[in-house]
Amino acid sequence: MSSNLFAALSATGSALDVFQQALSTTQNNISNASTPGYASQTLNLTAQPFDSASGLAGGVAAQGLISSRDQYAEETVQQQTQTLGLYTAQAQSTGTLQSFFDVTGTSGVSAALQNLFQSFSAWSETPSDATARQTVLNSASAVAGAFNSLAGSLTQQAQSMDTQISSTVSQINTIAGQIQQYNEQVVQQTSPDPGTDAQLHAALDSLSQLVNFSTVQQSDGAVSVLLAGGSPLVMGNQAYAISSNVSVSTIPPPVNAGSPPTAQILDAQGNDITSQMTSGQLGGLLDIRNTVLSSVLGDSQQEGTLNQLAQGLADTVNQILESGTVSSDAGAAQGSALFTYGSGQPTNIAASLALNPSIAAAQLAPVDSSGNANGNAQQLAALSDATSGAGTIGGESLIQYYGTIAGDIGQANSTATDNQTTQQQVVAQATSMLNQVSGVSLNQQAVDVMQFQNAYQSMAQVLNVLSTMSQSLIMMMEGE
Repeated sequence: MSSNLFAALSATGSALDVFQQALSTTQNNISNASTPGYASQTLNLTAQPFDSASGLAGGVAAQGLISSRDQYAEETVQQQTQTLGLYTAQAQSTGTLQSFFDVTGTSGVSAALQNLFQSFSAWSETPSDATARQTVLNSASAVAGAFNSLAGSLTQQAQSMDTQISSTVSQINTIAGQIQQYNEQVVQQTSPDPGTDAQLHAALDSLSQLVNFSTVQQSDGAVSVLLAGGSPLVMGNQAYAISSNVSVSTIPPPVNAGSPPTAQILDAQGNDITSQMTSGQLGGLLDIRNTVLSSVLGDSQQEGTLNQLAQGLADTVNQILESGTVSSDAGAAQGSALFTYGSGQPTNIAASLALNPSIAAAQLAPVDSSGNANGNAQQLAALSDATSGAGTIGGESLIQYYGTIAGDIGQANSTATDNQTTQQQVVAQATSMLNQVSGVSLNQQAVDVMQFQNAYQSMAQVLNVLSTMSQSLIMMMEGE
């Protein structure tokens, strides 16, 4: 009997310790309810065998912690967050680009073109008027300045985005270093630590805002992070830093000499992995920088729509003026070009467009090749709404083509903004589902606290009874 009594005492004491651990686990859940990356923990309780004949007193034992973390739900949130990062970067970048284009006609290239065509129209009515001629020169100079200013603003934005890309890459490398450190801690631990686990997954959540990646859980508990395409970012206790660079792409060989550079992402071995960055903030920045912005400014393979517009304007106007004469008099001088731009660099036309420094008002040629006194001036005035022939690009007038450039950027911004709004809801839903699976429910924790407190108090009372019985038994044995 004494052996059974002492076994019961031991079992009851062990149960008290187990319920104390359960209370501590619950308290830890409550304390970390708002900790980023934390998943609620449950103490694994198992019943001990009871056999009075063999001295087995039963009771309860703790068999370690059980994490509620759901890897599938985690990956879903990370993937949706990567997509949100893409749309957010696209919306912000295109919003900035859109601000450089004024399609209302009150400022910028649009207003300058309208004023130039109006000056052509006024000149066509009084082709020999010195004031009308000078107004044409002034308007042409303003057009060139508007193109220069827009090209300069877009170039500065490209450089700003290069800086943003570099900063994003630095953030990615910093987080990769943190994941590497957490991996080292995980491998050294004899049992899972909820704190380290929370820090690791919080780092992965932060990384998912920046770049697209996948994870592989290693047998030792460490997490390997692979960028899209399989390039390693973190492998166990080793981090592989990526880098950013700006250069003129050589594959395929460049068509435009001296073209603006594009942004590149290189892996730890120096391989170009730019095309693999398709999501996250980095993917969004690269898309706008290398696709949308380059389509306007040009790159190694394309002239750029803004340069096409500037060249189309300059070449058309110059050809008309140079085909005529300054007056209808016999032997009158041939007309001179109104615009100049840098030759041999198609991607620098808008930035280098200028009023011909050699032209004077008297050198403007209103007379066309057929001898019409204002024929050239009328042709120039008609460029404002031309839909075919000279002065059109892709079937659009010069002003319409400018509107298309601005409209494309506006559409890109509208699409990205709508996608961002929709994706925010998707991320919220995925996060809500994750919280339901592995988040800390304060209501449930309150129930658990009451349950374990009652169990603890019950075991304490049992222990008190057994202690009294033990003392009585000992006294009886001493009395014998």
